Amino acid sequence: MRLAKPMRFVVFVLVVLIVLAAIAVFSLASVGMINLNIGNYQMPAGYAFAKEMWQEKGMDDPFQREVDGSSARPYDVIVWGSDPEGIAAALAASRNGLHTLLIDHRDRVGGLFTVGELNFIDVNYDINRNLVTKGIFEEFYVQAGGMIFNIETGQRVFEEMLAGEDLLTVKLEYDLLQPQIDEQQTSVTSIKVRDANGNERNIYGRIFIDASQDADLAYMAGVPFTLGFEDIGLPGEFQATTLVFRVTGVSWPRVMWETIVADSRPGAMATFNAAWGYDNFTRYYEPENERIRFRGFNMARQGNEVLLNGLLIFGVDASDPQSRAEAKEIAKAEAYRFMYFARENLPGFGRATISGFAEELYVRQTRHMQGLYRLTIDDVLEHRDHWDRIGFGGYPVDIQPVNPNFPGIVVGEPDKFAIPFRMIVPPDYTNLLVVGRSASADSLPHGSTRIVGIGMVQAQAAGVASAYYVTTGRNFQEIATSEEDIKFIRGVLAEQGAFVSPSTAQIPEVVNHPHYPAMQELRRLGLIVVGHHNNYMMEYPITAGTFFNKMFNGTFRTLNLAGHETFADALNFVVAPEGGDVNPGNIRSFFEEFKRFNPHLNELYTEEDFNSFMENLPTGDREIPRGELYEYIVEYFNMLR
Repeated sequence: MRLAKPMRFVVFVLVVLIVLAAIAVFSLASVGMINLNIGNYQMPAGYAFAKEMWQEKGMDDPFQREVDGSSARPYDVIVWGSDPEGIAAALAASRNGLHTLLIDHRDRVGGLFTVGELNFIDVNYDINRNLVTKGIFEEFYVQAGGMIFNIETGQRVFEEMLAGEDLLTVKLEYDLLQPQIDEQQTSVTSIKVRDANGNERNIYGRIFIDASQDADLAYMAGVPFTLGFEDIGLPGEFQATTLVFRVTGVSWPRVMWETIVADSRPGAMATFNAAWGYDNFTRYYEPENERIRFRGFNMARQGNEVLLNGLLIFGVDASDPQSRAEAKEIAKAEAYRFMYFARENLPGFGRATISGFAEELYVRQTRHMQGLYRLTIDDVLEHRDHWDRIGFGGYPVDIQPVNPNFPGIVVGEPDKFAIPFRMIVPPDYTNLLVVGRSASADSLPHGSTRIVGIGMVQAQAAGVASAYYVTTGRNFQEIATSEEDIKFIRGVLAEQGAFVSPSTAQIPEVVNHPHYPAMQELRRLGLIVVGHHNNYMMEYPITAGTFFNKMFNGTFRTLNLAGHETFADALNFVVAPEGGDVNPGNIRSFFEEFKRFNPHLNELYTEEDFNSFMENLPTGDREIPRGELYEYIVEYFNMLR
């Protein structure tokens, strides 16, 4: 039977889509973005003899004693927060012989992945595309289905992993009221909680691991934190928050055609269950609320629904429940309005309607602990190893948009960098650890360390370190200063599937550049952005427009960090008076122009200092490489401090 021409065309299109999608799947698999070996996770041999190993070291038999969370029979470990990081911590502790309580305010486990409906897993690779976040993270990753997983499947995998541990208890729908601290203010003794029926009680434990997204337990205990980007001179600024929402009525073949065929850019792609792209459409949407923007979507099919991750909400302090609730409401209102635009302009969305919203916001940033060691942007982009390494990260330093005038940036992309144990240890407390995106990292490297996989690596190490604490009596402050202790913990982690071998990553060549220290200073302020290819272009000149942009943003941040907030608030942006590059013939006039429009800064330095600075600027007929120009910009900022 011969098909009619319209039917032959439909068949042709379907065949093309199937072939292209198959190519996309295998292309993504070749770089590690999709796992074709789903479900075949082999449990590491180290778990089989963990009980005997710890008992040989002095741990008593956990099955010979009972616990109920009372002061007389405390849990060995209490993990607050059932996000993936909390689950990893609880599994590691219980698998290593500890009576463990996993407790949370939610009604089910999984947190961001289940309640927040974020079912795209950001994966950490080294430069050779090897997975560096292994262990319990990989155990979930493989069993759930890889980088894009079905939320119901993910929920089931988490629940089955937890149910398989005899020493692990899970309590849900408990609100955290207050941690109780001992008289010396060095140990948490219990947490006061309230159950769903309004009953309050104290639950006692020997060790506490805070795996909540915002480190609420540690914050209540008085552990020091910074908030958002205040550490780079941008107080009150945070990465945008997202509300994931679901739509029905989407033509997936049309989405595939658009992202595979019609849009040939490298970032646009699709498989049978996921797609990336549409920023070439969403950029034209004009939101009614100025705090909302839409970026390109991460789209994932879930049955007859499609989950959309791409709605950005600015100005959210998610550590404040009121700010969080307000953000959710304005996001919902804008999403419904957006759908009118989507039906008219987004290919495949002609009949799309909203079918629901995630119960929780996807919050990227709130608190940053000031722990025993605070990870820096230099640690990440110089691929540094650490003596107390407990794992690795390797995700790009991905800073999502902060406000409508601060677009998303990739500060750089590391090979891999070590995660130090000290990063999860708060100062002063002997029995408290903090894992996840609020662990101890500056706000810029947090663009990489906020990824769930890195938090799960920290969490697995926290569980093993807890077993070492209980067995040896050496507390976390002591462990954090002992190479011998860390070596033993690292050995257990390796036997239980974690990747903790010494780093083989090479130090980037730019580190040896004579002007690298000046570039470092500007990078620490968030002024150097080199993207995925890490091209610093130190020998190339800078345009006049770029110069004035760095001068304004760097001066503003430097003033805030120096405590000169009123000077920062009065700062004026200066438009470049001419085009072209910065050179010896115009550099003096550019600094004079910035000074003329910001006369209030004269109070921060003497005229003699400014004149001396100007005299040291280059002369002659030549280009000024940006590396050299960074030196002059840093010198100017130093005058303002």
